[in-house]
Amino acid sequence: MSKTFYVLAFLSICTFSVSAQVFPKGMFEDYELSASKLGDFSIHVSKPTAKGPRPLLIYLDGSGNYPIQFKTKSGRYSTSIALDIAKYAKDYYIVLISKPGIPFSDSLRYSESGRAFYLGNKTYKERYSLDWRAGTAAEAINFLVRELPVDQKKIIVMGYSEGSQVAPRVAVLNKKVTHVVCFVGNALNQLYDFILEARLEADRGTISAEEGQRRVDSLYLEYEKIYAKPLSVDETWYGETYLKWSSFTKTTPLENMLQLGIPILYVAGGKDNHQNIMDMDYARLEFLRKGKKNLTYKVYPNANHYFQESSTVDGKVKKTDRIDEVHQFAFDWLNSK
Repeated sequence: MSKTFYVLAFLSICTFSVSAQVFPKGMFEDYELSASKLGDFSIHVSKPTAKGPRPLLIYLDGSGNYPIQFKTKSGRYSTSIALDIAKYAKDYYIVLISKPGIPFSDSLRYSESGRAFYLGNKTYKERYSLDWRAGTAAEAINFLVRELPVDQKKIIVMGYSEGSQVAPRVAVLNKKVTHVVCFVGNALNQLYDFILEARLEADRGTISAEEGQRRVDSLYLEYEKIYAKPLSVDETWYGETYLKWSSFTKTTPLENMLQLGIPILYVAGGKDNHQNIMDMDYARLEFLRKGKKNLTYKVYPNANHYFQESSTVDGKVKKTDRIDEVHQFAFDWLNSK
């Protein structure tokens, strides 16, 4: 399998990075929680600007072991959180959850080639899974409903990219959840996307049919290894443990969505270069087939994985960032439900 294919496929699971958003000191109240089978974990809750009950919103970022806020080589801060927290914190308790063993804020490291990375640790390696991410979010909801004046008519789980895969699972685990919002996350088995991309490249003529088949055969060999040792944290594929891969594919996001009767918003980019929209399209079809009416499926036809759109004006490529518009659409939807 070609190195280029591996790089492109890996991007489909990488974390979102927003360089413009910096969290001021004192913006969050930090809590250290613990639960059996999950261990210790850290949650960060936006401080209210006024008194009184307000809805609770758990925001789940994408994959990877980066801190929520990280310092780059230039000295600037970036974040894995796409949502403009300050804009919505006046009306919601917004909750972020650090990955296992990862601090809220830290500096990135850089390889000799200039590639940014963050050092792994034993805690992350041993715990990172769908069960951990969904379980900690479910536990955080239970804790915060006891701790804060939460308006329990609206307890929302909102996920971006890999977080989108986690969000419906949280609602399955915790019946207090009233709404689910999923941005650009697969509906089917995450590993299927790698197969789909190989087939599409062969169909486009980017690679030969023979090369496409070799890639697919190679992928199935890797998947066989993963499912033969689904709990292994010592063996890895794409830098993540077999535990991570097997847990995220034990149930699909679509299977979890179909268990829910609460409102679900599912948002896709028609030109998503990381998450193939054909995988996402299937969710709408399956809801129709089963006669379920609680899914709203919204597609931005010209948007990529980050809801950026490209157009050519006078021979120059212009990029339009629509991520804030997309989030506002989600909040307008929430207000209508």
